[in-house]
Amino acid sequence: MTTIANRIADNLARVRARISQACQRAGRDSDDVTLVCVTKYAQPEWIDGLLECGELVLGENRPQQLEQRASRFSDRIQWHLIGQLQRNKVRRTLAVASMIHSVDSMKLLERI
Repeated sequence: MTTIANRIADNLARVRARISQACQRAGRDSDDVTLVCVTKYAQPEWIDGLLECGELVLGENRPQQLEQRASRFSDRIQWHLIGQLQRNKVRRTLAVASMIHSVDSMKLLERI
């Protein structure tokens, strides 16, 4: 495992422990929680480190960046759009995103 991947693995372990603790307090199963690793501003080698750690659910803030990253990285990744989506970018975003977290109008929902 690379140095970057080791650091990411350590951070992921801390995040997963916090998720587990929060789930215990809420009386929920931590397996019901999906961790979306957000890649906004992440350098490509950091994303490689996430993949090396087995993380395949990644989130991006901007549709253009999502499209670029989806074309560069493994097609096994489930990409989530977490940022604002404009109606004119729906078609291209739907081609690469498995989930959109930011539907903010009925018009956008109808377009999707």
